[in-house]
Amino acid sequence: MKKPDLLRAAITALLPELGRDPDRLAMWVEKGKVIARQGAQRVVAWEYDLIVLISGYAGNPDVIMFTVCEWLRAQQPDLLASGAEGIPFEVDILDGGAVDVQITLSLNEAVTAAPGDAGRWNLATVEQAVPLIPEISQIGPGLTSIWVDGQQVAPRPLD
Repeated sequence: MKKPDLLRAAITALLPELGRDPDRLAMWVEKGKVIARQGAQRVVAWEYDLIVLISGYAGNPDVIMFTVCEWLRAQQPDLLASGAEGIPFEVDILDGGAVDVQITLSLNEAVTAAPGDAGRWNLATVEQAVPLIPEISQIGPGLTSIWVDGQQVAPRPLD
């Protein structure tokens, strides 16, 4: 199960304050299931809801949603496809302009197994098959900052 760590890395790359205070970026899995079938090919599929909770965020919530959607373009593009149901979220508005944002992402991952020597099995996570934008493999060099109304909001410039 690699996607939670990949999403955490993408979020903290653009919102480094969440990396410095990891208690403000919580993730957990709900409604998980593993699917495997009897047969010659050995594949295990994980399906789960990843709950992402960002607490006490004082920035523009658009930055969070944009960052998550950019990550989804490479890691779970079916959630952004035409006809997709959308991404459920909840927001608690706190004092002082801060918010708690909870996002629910229905994710899946597949792991293949190939027999090795002496009864060993080699496991490999299957990469996302068809990204919406094929040249994007992950958030990285392509997404370095986010600007709103002419001001850089992520990562926040140092004062």
